[in-house]
Amino acid sequence: MLKEYHYDHLIRWPNNERAAVFLTFDFQGGEDVKPDKNGFLNYEMWSQGEYGPHHAIYRILRILKEENIKATFLTCGAIAERFPEAVQAILDNGHVVEGHGYNHEIARYLPRDEEDKVMKKTIAMIEKRTGRRCMGWRSCTQSTNTIELLIENGYTFNTNCFHEELPFLYEKDGKVIVELPRQPFGDGTLFGHRHGEYGNPHHGLESWKAYFDELYAESTPERPKYIPFTMHPYIIGRPGRATATMRAMLQYMKARGSVWFPTGIELAEYCLNNLFKAEADKLRAKAG
Repeated sequence: MLKEYHYDHLIRWPNNERAAVFLTFDFQGGEDVKPDKNGFLNYEMWSQGEYGPHHAIYRILRILKEENIKATFLTCGAIAERFPEAVQAILDNGHVVEGHGYNHEIARYLPRDEEDKVMKKTIAMIEKRTGRRCMGWRSCTQSTNTIELLIENGYTFNTNCFHEELPFLYEKDGKVIVELPRQPFGDGTLFGHRHGEYGNPHHGLESWKAYFDELYAESTPERPKYIPFTMHPYIIGRPGRATATMRAMLQYMKARGSVWFPTGIELAEYCLNNLFKAEADKLRAKAG
């Protein structure tokens, strides 16, 4: 049976930072826009998503380079297949590519065997494009089978839940996977998903600052905080948002000091190999 194990009291960051800020970009195009029941595709909605791999990704990469921050790009297999140059640009800038479905499938609607096929297909395509198999995953609307399938497919971390504030472990039959939780303060919330006219970028920055400030203020040496951000290139990478919201937020957090910006695999492996190692070993031993 799948179980959760929480070790909040063990959380300490490598250099005693007050906060670990986990930056993720769900790198997709128009995959999630499907034809309606009459077979017609909403071209405007699809095209907005396609702005991500065509243009926004390069603006984001430039800003991250200038701010000297590394991030995790949870990438649809279809994007890796269709836009190898964009994936290569992510790698060339020192970032990490992980999995986000293949065609942005709604995981909760998939039979178990179909979800498994999606994971395996995504692993294969991302490895083909990057030379490295993806070890992290974020589904579109996680299913009741997702965690067990990730464990079976040898993933190191998942990043999908909203019910916790700190990393924790899922375990089944002695095998473990790190969960890196999310918060509902993503760019889609700020800017109404695809609706390009929605949301003042300066108001978005205020929302993100308030979110960061509260957690940062609560942090102590004995209870440092974990602060995740979920963004999408096709949303945050639009002119008027990339600098006014994203870059400004990065600069704000850096200026506060005592902040660690790990990639997902860095954070998950740090939890597994340092913070939770003894506890994970006990779970493995108990399972025999």
